[in-house]
Amino acid sequence: MQLNTDQESRPTWSVVAPFFRGTSGDRWIDDFIPNSPWEFRKVPLSAAGDDWHLRSKRATSVSKWLRYWDQSRRAFPAWGLITNFPQAALAMAVQKTLRRLDVPLLAWCFNLGQYPHGLKRLGARIALKSVDRFVVHSTGEIGRISEFLDVPPNRIEFVPLQRAPIAIEASEETKCPFVAAMGSANRDYATFFKAADITGLPCKVVASPRSLDGLRVPSNVAVEHGLSAAQCHRVVQQSRFSVVPLLDPNIASGQVTVIESMRMNRPVIATRSMGTTDYIRDSETGTLVPPREPEALAAAMLQLWDDASLRQRYARNAAEFAEESLSDPAAARALARIILELERER
Repeated sequence: MQLNTDQESRPTWSVVAPFFRGTSGDRWIDDFIPNSPWEFRKVPLSAAGDDWHLRSKRATSVSKWLRYWDQSRRAFPAWGLITNFPQAALAMAVQKTLRRLDVPLLAWCFNLGQYPHGLKRLGARIALKSVDRFVVHSTGEIGRISEFLDVPPNRIEFVPLQRAPIAIEASEETKCPFVAAMGSANRDYATFFKAADITGLPCKVVASPRSLDGLRVPSNVAVEHGLSAAQCHRVVQQSRFSVVPLLDPNIASGQVTVIESMRMNRPVIATRSMGTTDYIRDSETGTLVPPREPEALAAAMLQLWDDASLRQRYARNAAEFAEESLSDPAAARALARIILELERER
């Protein structure tokens, strides 16, 4: 495509996301499109004094829905619309329908943790009909979302989740080595604790207290919570390797922890699931283990603990894969391609 450098004639795409604050620090993958023929206008969430990462409730409150509605309203006028996460997509789709506008709508990061039934499902199907393209971060979500929303699979596209490089500020702890496991969403710490018991390996878990409710913590496992992102990164960097144990293999979760471990040159063991098979190539960039099988997880942990050359190979291969396919520029290339396709479809 011949890139258009005329600033005034570039089509404007509004981008809405709950993490935009209306400051110069707002960045997204559009910033990595070189010589972009489009103008991207980032629309912040109103009254954005809270941290969207620290949601205490799974359900979206009425007040939060009103904020999404106001944010989507402020995205107009625009040649095209991009949303991040399902709530923003739903609000924007309704706005587009009510305004009777024929503008392309791209729902990025459409990660449905739950698939409701009945009236909620019917409402989602009706409201989201005006979305032109959905982007998901696991191939397994394509079929599920297609069936749930009754939309053709060709309107749903897999784009790998991306993460920027993470500064390496700590090295692997060699005097007192340990295994790291962190995260709370869909985590299976019951299986991990059983595996830790079997192996006797020293472990550190960083997770919310809620995700550990009712579980007995083995004596060789230290538990922490409330750490900052930088502190979590330091724990992973100091670990011998990272474990991502997942509870429901049919839910797309765990990708962030897996990718960030790869970005920090740490080998990874993860539960084979919808959220991990697109990111870990078994026995090449990490190890995948069956769900809810502590013996299999224990065997994988002992193998990786004892084999330094295997850890180095996993870390090297994973870091190369992450830089090539899971980086901001890689996601930006996918974004540009999809926008061009949407333009051709108008």
